[in-house]
Parts: sequence; C-alpha cells; structure tokens
Amino acid sequence: MRHQPLLELADCRAIVAASHQAADQLEASVSIAVVDSGGHLLLMERRDGASPASAEAAIAKARMASLNGKPTAAMEASINSDRPALLQLAGLLGQPAAAMAGGLPLLQDGICIGAIGISGMTPELDSAIAAAGVSALS
Repeated sequence: MRHQPLLELADCRAIVAASHQAADQLEASVSIAVVDSGGHLLLMERRDGASPASAEAAIAKARMASLNGKPTAAMEASINSDRPALLQLAGLLGQPAAAMAGGLPLLQDGICIGAIGISGMTPELDSAIAAAGVSALS
C-alpha cells in the first residue's frame, strides 16, 4: 500500500502568498487557484482587477495540471502542434479543465498532490506566477 502526502490549508496559503508576491512584482491582475490531487478546489483568490472569467480559468488550469500531473503549457503546445486530440481530454474529465499555460502540478517525492492554476495575464506571466507558487511548497 502506498501512502500519499496531502496538501494542508497552511500549504495552500503559502503557495497563494508566494503567487501574490510574484504577481505584485509583475503588477499582474490574476486569479490564483490551488486544487488537490483529485482536482478539487482547496483555495482560490481573485486579485483586485482580475476578471471574473480568470477565476474560472485558474481553477480549470489547476484541475487539468493536477489530474494529469503535467504542466498545462506542455499540453497546450501539444494541442497546437501534433496532438489536437488532447482537446477531447477536458470533456472526458467530466468537470471544467483547461489545457492552457498557467497550470503546474504540485509534486512531493514524485507524486502529484495537487496543482496551482493562474489566469488573467499572458501565458508567460501566468506560468511565472504559478512557478513562484510551486516554489513555496519545497
């Protein structure tokens, strides 16, 4: 039997705080979402000026990264090049999930324990802010 580590609320708060710090430096109006390994929302914050749509997109990006254990930017690149069939994956999951840059898995000892999703800016800025959040976990 394998024992899987779980995210705690304190972990989620640290991840979100690090993301806020990066967003402050980049003057970014984004939404930040953290989900568990099953893609269930644990914590979400929409920064001042971030669009309501960015909140839903952040959750969907985090969910996709968590359920696949992969960065969503890589999935988006595959869809845009040689794997358009991956577009069907969101429909198969039975819940909103988006293969758009800005979602990163949260890994502990090689096991995906959840993910962070950022939405509201460019793919590069969303990804950079997500990476700052991931760094708070280690």
